[in-house]
Amino acid sequence: MGGIDEDGMLSHLFDDIPEFANSSGNNGGKTSIYSKSEVINSESNAEPTENLGIDIGNQLEKEDIQYGGDETHFPPSIKFILGNEIGERYSYFAMKSILNNYLIMFMGYNNKTAETIGHIFNASAYFFTLFGAYIADARLGKFKTILLFSVVYCFGAGIFSITAIPGVTGPGPGSRSPWGLVIGLGGIAIGTGGIKPLISSFCGDQFGPHQKKLLTSLFQVFYWCVNLGSFFSSILSPILRTQVGYWIAFLIPSIILLISIVIFICGTKKFIKRKPQGSVFSTFLKIIGCGIQEKIKYVKSKSTDEPYEDTYYQDSFLDRAKGKFSSQSVDQVKQVLRVLLVFTPLPFFWALYDQTGTRWTTQGNIMNRRIGSITMDTEIIGALNPLLILIFVPIFEYCLYRPIAKKGINFSPLRRMAAGMILSVIAFYIAAFVQLAIDNNPPNSVHIAFQIPQYVVLTWGEILLSITGLEFAYANSPRSMKSIVMAGWLISVSIGNLFDAFVIGLIKASEFILYILFGSVMLVFIFIFILIAYYFKPIDQSVLDALNGQAPTNVDELNSIEIDQQNLDNEIVIHQQQQQQKEEINEKSIISSKNSSPKSSKSTSLNGSGTKLRKSKGFKNGDYENNLDDIDIPTSSSMCRRNTSNINNGSLKNSIGNEITNSDEIIDNNNNNNNNNNNNNNNNNNNNNNNKNDNEELQEIDIDTSSQYTINSNK
Repeated sequence: MGGIDEDGMLSHLFDDIPEFANSSGNNGGKTSIYSKSEVINSESNAEPTENLGIDIGNQLEKEDIQYGGDETHFPPSIKFILGNEIGERYSYFAMKSILNNYLIMFMGYNNKTAETIGHIFNASAYFFTLFGAYIADARLGKFKTILLFSVVYCFGAGIFSITAIPGVTGPGPGSRSPWGLVIGLGGIAIGTGGIKPLISSFCGDQFGPHQKKLLTSLFQVFYWCVNLGSFFSSILSPILRTQVGYWIAFLIPSIILLISIVIFICGTKKFIKRKPQGSVFSTFLKIIGCGIQEKIKYVKSKSTDEPYEDTYYQDSFLDRAKGKFSSQSVDQVKQVLRVLLVFTPLPFFWALYDQTGTRWTTQGNIMNRRIGSITMDTEIIGALNPLLILIFVPIFEYCLYRPIAKKGINFSPLRRMAAGMILSVIAFYIAAFVQLAIDNNPPNSVHIAFQIPQYVVLTWGEILLSITGLEFAYANSPRSMKSIVMAGWLISVSIGNLFDAFVIGLIKASEFILYILFGSVMLVFIFIFILIAYYFKPIDQSVLDALNGQAPTNVDELNSIEIDQQNLDNEIVIHQQQQQQKEEINEKSIISSKNSSPKSSKSTSLNGSGTKLRKSKGFKNGDYENNLDDIDIPTSSSMCRRNTSNINNGSLKNSIGNEITNSDEIIDNNNNNNNNNNNNNNNNNNNNNNNKNDNEELQEIDIDTSSQYTINSNK
């Protein structure tokens, strides 16, 4: 399934590994535009995993890690990981390639039942990727999780091979017990699902920052080995089945899998093993759940007239979760959901693609498979897929993508994905006409070579959609949430196979009608995808840097961040009006206080209002200017608002999280500020000038991250 685009996805594949993220390009060493008070949630009910992925790099820097290899050589631990992965992939494809015919010919199930079981197995394998990722991140770490699921995998494969021996589960087809099938396929699905999301990131853990350039070479080797293993297993497994039996065709992959586990264990002392840092999945779900709860509260307040402070809302119900979670974490979830929306039609592409191992195999069973004096096994033609991927990936890159780019044609990732979906529809319509020819001719008269065009066209579609889709997802998702995006991708495969199982098992129609039906459903979702793609705007790099915890490095990048200046101006004007009204109400009490006590507190105004500006002792002149970089800069995806309802008279928290206490004295600056404050943008400078002239102490303006001035006017 899908290769890796060496010029596209490879450069993004390990962005979620802190060493590579911090050492790549010119972004290393940047500081987040979110203040530390946003990154480190100050709420008392904050969960320790809320900012997972933001602070993980700092934790890893504290670890004393000795990386193997150098800038030109792989770490020695890599060969153990690759040995394990090649053995696992060979075992999986060797079993899967003959599963459909095993269910029909050995177990005695009819075609539709066999195809349904095959798709349920595929769906389960991809569903269990979530469990593997969660256990590795939150409980055991990658090494122990891979080892655990490998053992479960080997147990399932062993049971499956033993029960394939004639007579173990019953005398013949149609009378054999399914217990071996359930335990065997269940163990294999759990095992391969648990391993699938971990191998690539565990490989990345072995590389130091100085070895990032080796990743491309690693995955070229990794990619070719996996596809070559798939190609040869798809050829050898049917031959063993035909010459000896199903039991030997399943036993050899089981033995290879056992050997791969031994190889993996042999590298134990050489592996770099990260400690589990907590699962981002739980944080992701908590933020969504909190947003839904706050949305319900907001709706109820409209019908019951109960007050609801809708302080945080911007453009999504998730914004309201910023009252309990950091703004950065919430904005990351919002961006991930935008990417996952693009994945909406993907289950139906995988519904078509994964029928190559079920319905296309069944179609080949009733075709003429003779080549000269040799009768070819049906499953062997399925080996065309990995072989065609190896052939066409470089062809697409050098003969299609690059020439089109040189001509200035915008063949964007979303357009490539749409083209891949269209090709999948064409492939199924070709399969429908092949089926029509089979139905209208004597049995075994239509040659199996007529299946080659549908395999070729579907492989083209896979290259355009699968590889490009992963590249798109990685380029538009925050670093700490890339695992969520990958989970969404894998779950789309699971959903597609469940759709297959439902349609094949429940809809009574001819094979020709089913091919047309599947192709037409995909065609409908192509139009849906086009609408989604039309309204999708790729995330600006400066915004993505902000979500990744990196700050813009110059004024131009700061200006590129979209700030709703009009709303900012309106809020300031409203605030000024409110403060002027308060000034009129409090004027008499202020004058009375001044007359009654020479040391009474006096108000400091902002733009003529009676609001006092507060500054703690020891806060030197010029510190406002020196700390401008610490102020939260709202972005188009994050006009963050920080809850100020809990701020008391005794203390505030500024943008870097330091507590500022009240001054011992409050000096009257009304007259000076009334003369100087003609412009909102010059407030800080005017106040500093007044400080110099009168040798008086100011109190700090608390700038809310929503760009609204929130001022404490207590004495």
